Amino acid sequence: MGIPGWDVIDFFLHKLPIGGAFVRESISDWKLLRLIWEATHKLMRDEHAERVLLNMGFKIEAAAQEIDRELILTDNNDNNKMKLSHSLVDDEILQDYYKKACNVIEEIGEAVEHLLVLSGRSSCQLQSPSDVSFWLKFLATLAGIVASMRWGEPVDALVAELRLIRNYMEDVFRDLDFPAAAAAGASGDDVNIINDFVTRVASVVVRIAIHAFKYQIYCRKTNDRIKEEERIKLMKPLVDLQHEIDPTNPRFMEFHLHFLVSLHKIGVKPDFCFRYCNYVAPRVRVGDLGGNYYLVIHELLKLLVFTKLEEKEDDQTMPIFFAEFHTVLMETGSLKLRRQNVEPRLSELRINVGLLQTELFLKGMLHRNIQGITFQIKDLLNRAKDDVYWMTKELIKCLEKHPHGKAEYEAEYGNKTAALIQQMDHKVASLHQLFEAKKITEPTVRNSILLLLLNIVAFKAEALFKKLSLENSRAANSMAYRKDQIALLARLNLFTLLCNQLKKETQDMDVIFPQTETFDAGMTGPIINMITPSSQLLDKQNHIRTELRELSPQFPFSDIPKTCMPGFMDFLVRNLKELLKYDPASIEQVRNYIKEIHVHFDSLGSFLMKVSESDIDGNPEVKVLGVRAANIAYKIEYVIDSIESDAQWQHIFLVYDLLEELRIVNKQASSIQLTTSDARVLSSKHIIQVPPNMISRAAINEMVVDLIDEEQYVIDQLIKGSLRRGIVSIIGMPGIGKTTLAWKVFNHPYVMDHFHCRAWCTVSQVYEKRELLLEILRGILGLTDEIRLMTNEDLQLKLHQCLLRNRFLIVMDDVWDAGVWNELRNSLPEDANGTRILITSRLRDVALQIEPDSDPHSLRLLSEDESWNLLVGKVFHGEGCPEELSLVGKEIAKKCKGLPLAVVAISGLLQRIEKSSESWGKIAKSLIAEVMEDPKARCMEILELSYKHLPRYLKPCFLYLGVFLEDKDIPISKLIRLWLAEGFIHDSELKSLECIAEGYLMELISRSLVEISKKKSNGEVKTCRLHDLLRDFCHLKAKEENFFKLITRSDEPYASFPSSDFVPSGLGTRSIIFFPSTDSEPRCPYDISFICRNFKLLRTLDFEMINIGITFPVKIGLLVHLRYLAVSGYMRSIPQSIANLRKLETFVVKGLRGQVVLPDNMWSMARLRHLHVNMHVVFKLGDKEFGGCCELGNLVSFSRLSLSCAEDTENIVKRLPNLRKLKCIFFHPRDSSKNCGQFPKLDSLAHLVSLNVFYFGRAITSEFVLPPNLRELTLSNFHLPWSHISTIGRLPNLEVLKLRLGAFEGLIWEMEEEQFKELKFLKLDDLNICRWNATCDHLPKLERLVLQNCKDLEEIPNDFADIGTLELIEVHWCRQSAEESAKRIREATGDIKVLISSSYSR
Repeated sequence: MGIPGWDVIDFFLHKLPIGGAFVRESISDWKLLRLIWEATHKLMRDEHAERVLLNMGFKIEAAAQEIDRELILTDNNDNNKMKLSHSLVDDEILQDYYKKACNVIEEIGEAVEHLLVLSGRSSCQLQSPSDVSFWLKFLATLAGIVASMRWGEPVDALVAELRLIRNYMEDVFRDLDFPAAAAAGASGDDVNIINDFVTRVASVVVRIAIHAFKYQIYCRKTNDRIKEEERIKLMKPLVDLQHEIDPTNPRFMEFHLHFLVSLHKIGVKPDFCFRYCNYVAPRVRVGDLGGNYYLVIHELLKLLVFTKLEEKEDDQTMPIFFAEFHTVLMETGSLKLRRQNVEPRLSELRINVGLLQTELFLKGMLHRNIQGITFQIKDLLNRAKDDVYWMTKELIKCLEKHPHGKAEYEAEYGNKTAALIQQMDHKVASLHQLFEAKKITEPTVRNSILLLLLNIVAFKAEALFKKLSLENSRAANSMAYRKDQIALLARLNLFTLLCNQLKKETQDMDVIFPQTETFDAGMTGPIINMITPSSQLLDKQNHIRTELRELSPQFPFSDIPKTCMPGFMDFLVRNLKELLKYDPASIEQVRNYIKEIHVHFDSLGSFLMKVSESDIDGNPEVKVLGVRAANIAYKIEYVIDSIESDAQWQHIFLVYDLLEELRIVNKQASSIQLTTSDARVLSSKHIIQVPPNMISRAAINEMVVDLIDEEQYVIDQLIKGSLRRGIVSIIGMPGIGKTTLAWKVFNHPYVMDHFHCRAWCTVSQVYEKRELLLEILRGILGLTDEIRLMTNEDLQLKLHQCLLRNRFLIVMDDVWDAGVWNELRNSLPEDANGTRILITSRLRDVALQIEPDSDPHSLRLLSEDESWNLLVGKVFHGEGCPEELSLVGKEIAKKCKGLPLAVVAISGLLQRIEKSSESWGKIAKSLIAEVMEDPKARCMEILELSYKHLPRYLKPCFLYLGVFLEDKDIPISKLIRLWLAEGFIHDSELKSLECIAEGYLMELISRSLVEISKKKSNGEVKTCRLHDLLRDFCHLKAKEENFFKLITRSDEPYASFPSSDFVPSGLGTRSIIFFPSTDSEPRCPYDISFICRNFKLLRTLDFEMINIGITFPVKIGLLVHLRYLAVSGYMRSIPQSIANLRKLETFVVKGLRGQVVLPDNMWSMARLRHLHVNMHVVFKLGDKEFGGCCELGNLVSFSRLSLSCAEDTENIVKRLPNLRKLKCIFFHPRDSSKNCGQFPKLDSLAHLVSLNVFYFGRAITSEFVLPPNLRELTLSNFHLPWSHISTIGRLPNLEVLKLRLGAFEGLIWEMEEEQFKELKFLKLDDLNICRWNATCDHLPKLERLVLQNCKDLEEIPNDFADIGTLELIEVHWCRQSAEESAKRIREATGDIKVLISSSYSR
């Protein structure tokens, strides 16, 4: 079709013969929509917006083609001419098509609105006059359309606003030289600021147009029958949007002033300043206040703008003057609404205006003096003299006419103000006289002006403080009182900034105004010198601060950690940046403070990153400064978060007070010269990355040297001796290697071949019988959903049945009480076949209680030679120790007192330091010889030494491991997400935060402080553990450094909660992590309402092991600082209030029943990175959301999403553009025939590396459409023929493949060439495969093969023995012939390890 769809629909609507107001209104709708469409195209420039706009364009073209095809005739001679075909259709058909056109109009309007919700995507560039013309035309047209709607007073004000801003922008941009602006923009950001201003205005007016459009449509649908309260509700978005571009809105005004400065810098004539004043002034013109007052405001505004234009980039005082001017505007505006008692408030307002005008005048003198190239000091003083004369004359006249109000305070304030301003006049005249006589220099002039300015600032601060002191308690709660409090703090801050400026000019803070004989000339009345030396001013201001501190309540700063965490500084800087970007109304009063705080911490963070341990040792000042900076950082974060939640004036004073301290610390840091070169500093951004595949569990747990005698003794006890069920015990002190020896024996080939089945369970001090039963069953049979849902009684029976007539080995590690044996013994059958139970315990008495007739084996300490051999092996990894280190190394090994854990811990430290006799000698000396002979105490001393030598960024990460339960695996994914939420991880442009955190963990592992307990299929660490002694150390150190607090139900006063009146609370608490005391599967709901009331600043809240009931607590939405939230319960849905948690990064839902429904508004949670629901989650979108721009752009992992195999799935996954890991359920709706047999297209997930899909529904007939970067794939329940696997085999990067629960069906798998070239891990689980035809060439890089529950598989291809990379074959619960084939492959190579779990008796 040659004619655009827009023109076709436009022609159709205009030519309709139906007639009537309804059609005319629809034409108006179409005109407005087309205007919005064009504006949106100019605004939205990112890829996602282009895609959405393109999709909407397709809809327009489709509608237009249908109308064109059926209703419109094109002129044969001119394809661009159209006419309506009345002969082809009747009125009913025309009416039908007319309705369709209206539906398209409404649908597009909805889509554009959603697209513009995220205005951060907008980008408007003015490159030519035509760009300006478009927006001017848009504003004029929009104003006309809105005016025609006649909605009453709010809309009249909106129309006036649109016309004013349109005229103003036309005036301003008339003088803009676009080529010159572009050239200026090449060397700076000024053009960008101009474009940003236009973008901001354009985005608001487009949204105004959309809401006007929506309102129009709604009125038409309801025949304009709208109740007044409903009309007000519908109008509210328009009123709010109007406020966004109101020139007296402080945010818009500040933004506007930056725009004016940029215009000034690129050379636009300064006439625009007067235009701006004319634009703003009508908002504050008040007839009752008199024309003179209007002129004063107008002149004040001009003075503010010109002063702003001359300011230095690092000047922090202008935002304070700007805020005060805004207060004047607001106060003036409030007087418009008053009909009575205006004069008293007006008098005070006139006084404040006079003082502000005087301050701005002096400030302008300082700026112009700085810009000395333009102004000579003589000309400046001459001009100042004339200006001050005029200014003082007008101000004094104003104050004499309205000297004061009725209050005694105002009378005194007015009289003193008049005297002060008059003295300022004469002081400037004095400066002129002295400079002309060459009695003072330019620096003296400048310092004197600063002193005059300081006097006015101090005068206003004292007056405000006195006013606050006179207010009664009732007034103390008023809005006016609160404003005065904030104004006082601003004054104090301004005074400090000016003092700092004066310090830069002169080291002598006792600045006195120069004396002159003509000082008294022209003065009337008694002369009282109000100009005070700077030192006296400083004393007065300090007194006010002291008084305010005494009035402020004490905050829980005693709870602040003592650990210095460089990562936290980086975390705070990122959060402050995000807060300023989000810019909530709650921080209005402290926004400029936060901006300055952000700058200071950014600088401090960079400084502290360069500090090395040698800097700290050589310069104690550096350590003190680091601790002080961290202390301020914790306090400031607490206070700013409190302001964001519920601002109080005391919070604002604390921000100001802490900012004062921060300025001092930052100045101290800038004066310190670090001795260590940057090249030698180990930054957390450049940490040594230890590849996971270089660290095995065997290496980490090899706490003992090959103690063949000990190992052989235990093996003999297990495989020899009596046939009756026997119990073998290993006992010894913590850290001696009991668990490591048991683990080596458990995996010894003799033991593996001797027992039919084996299982390992860790008991610990606190255990639960159910968990132990499940852990044993996992090793014997594997866990299914059916087993997990069994009762304890059924689990005992199941275990007994599985073990019956099998010779089994059960390891019970870390037993503290004989009761656990009594609870499990009946589940372990006695078949007189050589079954064994292996127990490890610290306590000999426990072993004897379990088996009274036994002789528990006490594991001995290492000899000095064994300690030395272990140390050498750990430090040098099989290479010999250099001769120069041998002597001191043996001394260190000897001091470990034979405890393997101590040797391993000190080895981890020695690996990281310089391998020289001097460095090792320092370590040896630090192990004090007089310290106790007790090996455990010696081990704790070594752990202290290892902790001391940890890099500062690793210390909080290590201590945090102590939070987790004893002898429990710690999931790495959860640990890393908690580290991120707590702010331990430094940001980096090169790597994701998760990757950096993984590097931290691997470094702790390489230092032998953390043990790997499980690995993933790809070789990465899945879970880790902390040795009991290390955990005890973390608890001691955490208590010492106030890092975390461990609370149990037996601790007072928590023991009496909730039966007593005591309710836990913690204003300074940032994290709460719950662990169950007895019940691992929480059945009884817990009342957590007190948390939402009493712990409002939480960053981390972990309820994953706590049942919170059948409904998700809505009040959790009040905890707006949460970054990590995990819940468990019977809830079916998550409420809309979850979207209030805009900072949330990790959200975990452990549903205890079926499906969980997430609200649609979760798509607005832009910072969400990890979303996990253990059962399955429904995430639906309506049609309008599909056309919108909502997406979870930061989400990197998501489970377990339930999706239908239809178009909805593709639309949803497109809104997860950066997803890396996805676990989901695909299903075909029962009543849907659409996309029958189609596998959803997932190729849009370009970053996806891990995919796990469970399928429900009819057979898939199409090919898989998978992302090309996929590295891990798990498929379950697809029941596909083996011929479909070729698509998967061609994935170029696939390394891990798991086929489960009938993913593929067929007796024979015939593998093909040129597939699975990169596959390293293959798991076949519960498949009906019988014969596997493959050679070593089909899986050339396979490292690990797992076969599980493949009952029909005859054998593993013998040729797999020739796969050079194959390391491990696991065969669990398969037929005996498959097990035998695995053994043959092991025997053929001698290198491949084989693990077998049998489900039958041998």
